[in-house]
Amino acid sequence: MAMFLEPFAPLFELSRRFMGDTARAFVPAADVLVTDDDVTVVMDVPGLSSDDVTIELREDVLTVQGERPFPQAADTDDGEQRVWQRLERGFGKFERVLRLPSGLDPDSITASMNDGVLTLHIPKPQERKPRRIEITSPGKAGTIEGTATDQGELAGATA
Repeated sequence: MAMFLEPFAPLFELSRRFMGDTARAFVPAADVLVTDDDVTVVMDVPGLSSDDVTIELREDVLTVQGERPFPQAADTDDGEQRVWQRLERGFGKFERVLRLPSGLDPDSITASMNDGVLTLHIPKPQERKPRRIEITSPGKAGTIEGTATDQGELAGATA
């Protein structure tokens, strides 16, 4: 494979000259798993600690922010400063915004970080249970059965 790409190497170097040798932005990869019971978000944040990341859930939008600092070029033992020859990894501030199912409770989020992997677990709230509503009138008594929905409507009403 390397031999196949070798003739194109000068083109890659040429594009680096025009685009500069700046490091690319850090955008952590994220996976979202939605089940009937919960939502799980798994995000790669290598090199970051829990203090470097902030998490916010507002309505149905999850925002994860942080910063992966640029590495510092170090001085050698004889005082000569080293300069980075190539930076291919992404660095800098990042913000990932993910739309999640509506109705999740921000207070129920649990977050853990292990080996550079951030895992967010958000349980779904219990659905509204159907309830019986009795209607009484002077001449007639009846019962209505239905299921409450998120919009506050009554579905499947029967008398």
